[in-house]
Amino acid sequence: MIKFSINNPEYENDLLELIRLFDSRLEEDFSICVDYSNHLDNLKIQISSDKLDGFKKLYDFKLQSSDALEKKRLQKRYLKIAIYNAITFLSGVRLPYGCLTGIRPTKLFVEVQNDFDHYKKSAREVFLKDYDVSEKKVELIERIVDVQKPLRNAEGDFDLFVFIPFCPTRCAYCSFVSLPIEKQRKLVDPYVECILSELDETIKRIDRRNLKIRAVYIGGGTPTAIGAERLEKIVEKLERFRGAEFTVEAGRPDTIDKETVDMLLKHGVNRISVNPQTFCDATLERIGRRHRAKDIYNAYALVAGKMDVNMDLIAALPGESFEDFKKSVDITCALSPENVTVHTLYMKKGSSLKIEGYRQESVDEASKMVDYAYEKLLKAGYEPYYMYRQKYTSGNLENVGYSKPGKECLYNIDIMEEDTSILANGANAISKKWQKDKNLITRCANYKEPLEYVKHIDEMLKRQSEFWDE
Repeated sequence: MIKFSINNPEYENDLLELIRLFDSRLEEDFSICVDYSNHLDNLKIQISSDKLDGFKKLYDFKLQSSDALEKKRLQKRYLKIAIYNAITFLSGVRLPYGCLTGIRPTKLFVEVQNDFDHYKKSAREVFLKDYDVSEKKVELIERIVDVQKPLRNAEGDFDLFVFIPFCPTRCAYCSFVSLPIEKQRKLVDPYVECILSELDETIKRIDRRNLKIRAVYIGGGTPTAIGAERLEKIVEKLERFRGAEFTVEAGRPDTIDKETVDMLLKHGVNRISVNPQTFCDATLERIGRRHRAKDIYNAYALVAGKMDVNMDLIAALPGESFEDFKKSVDITCALSPENVTVHTLYMKKGSSLKIEGYRQESVDEASKMVDYAYEKLLKAGYEPYYMYRQKYTSGNLENVGYSKPGKECLYNIDIMEEDTSILANGANAISKKWQKDKNLITRCANYKEPLEYVKHIDEMLKRQSEFWDE
């Protein structure tokens, strides 16, 4: 473990994110002391440590920007580079994503690509040499950026998002705002009514401003957990956007039946998820899922060939060996859905695994799982098309969406690359207004908890109206 101190706490939390990534890989504890100052657009950094007697490292970076916010962003980035370099020198440990801690490495890669005047070298060189991202991860990022190029939102279209925060059960790794439906039955109908009211206002806004909808995404939670009749009330309001990509995140195989599938098809839904997470029954029980592997096959048979299907898998689930994960990847490839998303287990506050003190599987095992999925899916004809990273992820790894050619989910690209305005509806939904000329995103968040959302729906409708009309 690294004991960290810094003379100015302004960036302390962000820098601690980087330092924590080393903790599971270190063989002994030591301290890092950082002292930095800014003189005439020069950032001077001194790092000392008790790891080696008299260790002291000096860094000097140019802050070439007249914009105050950009200077702060550069300061933070250069501090991470300096701290990362010092720790790797002292410990011999290198991380797969180097000094990068952000959620969106592909977005950063494109920004560097587009600013050669500042960096004076290619994005590949910056990622490899300045940020110390591994060759393998740079290759992954480059592949994704190349796949995304013809799919990016060039026309300024909008996305529409609806959040349904109910699930059959709460998974052991989950920290999202989602509720076990059996304990929240009385809240479901009021919540649906509020969603319908918010959608009415959203549709009026779309019509008034003549907005073009690029993708509709009903996510959760598990939207299909509320039943076909309730869900249809929501879906039929969105049927008017036929022709756009239209996704319902069904997720749990035990919530997918013929009635629900027929209803979704009737209203123009063209993309659905059937998420195994694993094909190992013992693991499914361990993580709090009610379904079993046979239910996955049955649910997939109901939707295969009728709409595009995504399947989620999670690497490094509790108790799973490499062979368990390999089996799940192999079965998924044999089923051949249009999309496969490979997540790496992450330990968020609020999840029962975190609360119960679960210790993640070894870094090497998690890396081996992710590498196998990458190679297997490429050989099966899939290409990686979007990615994101999260705090506390096993092995400091990533989540990657893979797709067959022409079957990429546009909403996933838009939400990760942040170049699309999003009309978001429901509890914990965050509407985003993107200004292309300024590359600026402004946000308007609904109440996070479903009960608070229901109680304050009128206030939120007013807030959304002011946000979009300003």
